[in-house]
Amino acid sequence: MLLIVGTFRLPAHNIEAARPIMEQMVVASRCEEGCIEYSYSQDVFDPSLIHVKELWTDQAALDLHFA
Repeated sequence: MLLIVGTFRLPAHNIEAARPIMEQMVVASRCEEGCIEYSYSQDVFDPSLIHVKELWTDQAALDLHFA
């Protein structure tokens, strides 16, 4: 399994506009073969910081995701 953990920043005032796009990405990614987990979460202490967590069965599944 491959675990991907990361963060990215969005201006706090753009979070609500970005939410539907992030939801679409999560739903689409979770439907991909080999995706075990895919999630975004907003940091409790820093609203502009978004945490990303992905869990894939193997490198081939991750490669297809990036393709």
